Amino acid sequence: MKFLRSTAYAVILLLLLSPVVNAEDSDGDGFADPTSEYSVWDGADAFPNNPDIHEPVFSSGCDPPVATLDLDEPITFTCTVGNEGPVGLRVMIDVQDDIHLSNEFDAEYFDIPPSQSLELSVTMIGLSEGIATAHLRVFARSNASASHMVDLPIEVTGEQWTSVNTEGNSNSPPDVSFIGKSLDLMANWLTEKTGFTIERTHAGGLILLATIAIVGVVRITRARRIWAQNMLLKSKSDQLSEARFDELRKVKQHEHHVDDTIPDSPNFVIRKR
Repeated sequence: MKFLRSTAYAVILLLLLSPVVNAEDSDGDGFADPTSEYSVWDGADAFPNNPDIHEPVFSSGCDPPVATLDLDEPITFTCTVGNEGPVGLRVMIDVQDDIHLSNEFDAEYFDIPPSQSLELSVTMIGLSEGIATAHLRVFARSNASASHMVDLPIEVTGEQWTSVNTEGNSNSPPDVSFIGKSLDLMANWLTEKTGFTIERTHAGGLILLATIAIVGVVRITRARRIWAQNMLLKSKSDQLSEARFDELRKVKQHEHHVDDTIPDSPNFVIRKR
């Protein structure tokens, strides 16, 4: 009797601690419809109105599809993962590297709305010579294997990367994503302050106009300062010139010597032939 009582208490405790699951199954495929408390990540049906499909379906692609690296050379793949289902998904994405590669991508959770896609940047570095394949893995279930996988084939050569190609340019383009992020932050801030919807392009235009205005003010201020300095120098120069003229006026003029005697005219003798 005591054993049965303990068992009953344990069952009740488990029921209380277990998450409340909505047992409604719209398409009758044995997978409950997703709710706010029971998502696809927990095991709900990713296609609640399709009895033939219950697992999440993804579309994907990476650019470049194939890569060749030198030793210690980095490369960044731009990968897109799309949710093809009618239900929003919370997924965990990581990258499984290879013995010839070093993975610079950290595993992270992402939310992908229905029929929308997610863009990721995956950076790999060549470690040793060989043919390698990295795997971009998408986990849509908490207790299952990867729901989707994208292969990243990479050949690592035996040459050492010099960080500059034959044309003198860097192999990997500079990361300028911070510009877009800054414009997005500026646009969001302006939207909150003004109540109007400000896009990234509008924020960029405002920043450009503000920059032009600041440059104009700086140039005008500098021109005025230079003009004031020139006028001060001119005033000092005029004062020096006036002082010099005053000194010349005080000096006595030179007197020219005049000889009162007039020399005799020469005598000319005219002879008649």
